[in-house]
Amino acid sequence: MVVEEKNEAARFSGGTLYLCATPIGNLRDITLRVLDCLKRADLIAAENPGHTQKLLHYYGIRARLISYRESNREKKSLEIIARLREGAIVALLSDAGMPGISDPGSYLIRMLIKEGIPYTVLPGPSAVLTALVNSAYPGTKFVFWGFLSRKKARLRKELSEISKEEKTVVLYESPHRFQETLEEMAKTMEHREMTVCRELTKKYEEVVRGTPGRLMDYFRRTAAPKGEITLVISPLGWAEGEFSRACLSEEELLSIKDTAREKISEYMRKGSTPAEAAKRASAALPISRREAYSLILELKNKE
Repeated sequence: MVVEEKNEAARFSGGTLYLCATPIGNLRDITLRVLDCLKRADLIAAENPGHTQKLLHYYGIRARLISYRESNREKKSLEIIARLREGAIVALLSDAGMPGISDPGSYLIRMLIKEGIPYTVLPGPSAVLTALVNSAYPGTKFVFWGFLSRKKARLRKELSEISKEEKTVVLYESPHRFQETLEEMAKTMEHREMTVCRELTKKYEEVVRGTPGRLMDYFRRTAAPKGEITLVISPLGWAEGEFSRACLSEEELLSIKDTAREKISEYMRKGSTPAEAAKRASAALPISRREAYSLILELKNKE
């Protein structure tokens, strides 16, 4: 099927759509290849033309701009396809980063595949990968969640799923919903370390680590977060708790130990061996297996 699609695109005699990754903050974070494409584009389809115009002005590029966003994607996709059939070079841009990630770009790509029209992806800046590297959590396997649901019941279900995730999770959140989201996270991931990356690559870039509770306290003491927010959540049982606890207070560490004692007792009452109970506790909480074994010995001594 993929071979057939490529053959159809190869026979297409019109223009080409270029999906161009643009800076997520610092305007100098753009590739030479994208600049070359924008300079020769007959048409630039942008999620926010006003925002894109600042980028074009910075590099002295003049081009015809049209809006391409979620609310007009059906109409504008037909317009773009018509221009491509005429032989035009069209560049598709999101507000920042890679088109097709949490924006309507993927809708247009599916239409081009269906019509046998070629497109090319020009890689570049990505808030997802920049935040992932900033977090220092495992990046070998990770999950990109996009934006969380705005509906309370659905949000809680999503957070419950994320709380069980054994891979690093990266997601987007808007500033005006951020504190509410942290409050909900505190209910399902009370002791999980996470990293808030705000205004990445910009003048006021900020990277803050902590549990949901610590992060809520931090932003209450400073100021409500503004700008683009990318949140990275550490995997379940990450590093057996050794490194992830660096951001925890003494009170939180004591609370974790109390919770671990309860869980270990519950596991062993239900038939788990000490080794199994220690393994399960270290996976569910930021404690090492060695610490879990120590708690098991404490419980045995008390008995």
